[in-house]
This record gives sequence, C-alpha cells and structure tokens, in this order.
Amino acid sequence: MDKFHKRIGVATVLFIGLIILLASLASPGFGMENKTAYTRDGIHYVSKERVDENIRYEYAKPGDYREVQVPFDTIVVGASSIPENISMQEEKDTAIEENSPPKTNKTSSAYASGNKYPYASLSIALLVVGGLVFFVASVFSGRGRQ
Repeated sequence: MDKFHKRIGVATVLFIGLIILLASLASPGFGMENKTAYTRDGIHYVSKERVDENIRYEYAKPGDYREVQVPFDTIVVGASSIPENISMQEEKDTAIEENSPPKTNKTSSAYASGNKYPYASLSIALLVVGGLVFFVASVFSGRGRQ
C-alpha cells in the first residue's frame, strides 16, 4: 500500500501544479500589454499631446489629468489639429458641443468597470489553491485511518 499512497501523492501534487499554472495563465493581466494614457475621470483616456493641447488652449489646468496604464486595445484620443485662426462660427460650434450631454463609450466604460476590482483574479486564485490544499489534506488524513 505504500507505493499506492506515493503515487496518489505525486498525482495530487502534479494536479495542484497544473491547476495553479492554468489559473495564472487565465488571469486577466497575463500577457496583456499596457500603454500610457491620461485621464480625468478614469473612463475617458487621452494622449500626452492632447493633454498639452488642452492646457495650451486653457481647456484644462496643469494638474487635472493623471497618468494611468491602460490595456493596449483601449481607445486613447490623440491630438487634434486646431488652426491658430479660429473663426467665430467654429467657436460657436464648440460651445454647443460642450453644452450637449456627453456621449458614453461602451469600450472604455467596460475597462473602467474592470478596474473596480483589481484583486478579483488574485482572490479567485487563492480560493482555488486553498480548496486544493484542503483536498490534499483530506486525502492524506484519510490514509492513516485505514
């Protein structure tokens, strides 16, 4: 019976290692590339050029934006080309757009809701490992009763 118990122990350890490996590969941050963006609200992301442009044209102050790391496929608004001689009609159009309700971007809001629980994958992995440890302990504790 001693060889049988060693085989069960080895198989259990290999099974636990496989589960831990799969859990680490399935975590959302694995293999995902990040890029730098700037945000005011954590939902909409802009580039460094757009931040500089907003500060230059006094749409924002120099401390309004914070630098964040976002997934590579997140939409980041780049710089625009605002001509130096803006006509009065374009200023009126801009004022109308600023007073209209903001449009929501489902892609960026989905990433923002994912940032609410940054340790969720870690907690799930710890629960899986704890369950496996409990399973191994119950198998080995039953071995002495026979």
